Amino acid sequence: MTVSIRNLFRFIFALFVFVGLFLFESPTRVDLQLSHLGALEVLAHPFGCDRLGRDHWAMLSYGALTTILITIPSRILTLLFATFVSFAGMGKNKFLALLSEVFASVFLSVPSLLVALVTIAILSDSILGILLSIVFSDWAISFETLQGKLREIRKSGFISASQALGANSSHLLIFHYIPATRNILEFLFVTGIPSVIMTIALFSYLGINTDVFSFGPGLGEQISFSKDYFSVSPLSVLLPVLGIVSLVYSFSSEEKIK
Repeated sequence: MTVSIRNLFRFIFALFVFVGLFLFESPTRVDLQLSHLGALEVLAHPFGCDRLGRDHWAMLSYGALTTILITIPSRILTLLFATFVSFAGMGKNKFLALLSEVFASVFLSVPSLLVALVTIAILSDSILGILLSIVFSDWAISFETLQGKLREIRKSGFISASQALGANSSHLLIFHYIPATRNILEFLFVTGIPSVIMTIALFSYLGINTDVFSFGPGLGEQISFSKDYFSVSPLSVLLPVLGIVSLVYSFSSEEKIK
């Protein structure tokens, strides 16, 4: 049995994060006596500490955990919302179909970051605000992909055959449309996670509070906080950067759409 490089990397990174979660408490306390502690200077902090004396390993581990706990639910909500709008627009009501198309076109024409920032400004940087900001900034792209798949299904032979045999709209939806979109939804879920990870890191870097679980600063916030002290404590910047890259690589997929 062969193990791919990507899976080996996933295992090593996951192990590194889990060990960090096991060894350290969430990095929310300040200890200035450990300020800019170098790597391997103290056995209890093998990767050193940042300017406020927070352990680098702990910040990476808890920052990665926070990112994952926000990413997965937000991606699920995004696809649920996109699916709801897609199916609402494919019925016999032409007004709903037109409304869904216009709605999606508006969101596609506006930069996703602007949509997210406006949503955050309205709802504040709570867990609900962060989740909805990601949903509203990302749903339209998934909607367009789903619409293309639904049009393809609508023109297929088995839909025409079912209609000829007297199948109603509910039957077509439950037994044909929904099962036929399973693969595309799985594909959109897997391929969309890396972009959500980058969005959360960007939010954190811009100062939006993503610490909704009180696990300490997000990975982006760690970079923003320590970038001016790179020459003194390079790991304060390099570790969160590696954390973001590792998360994106670990969750990216070579899966092709079916």
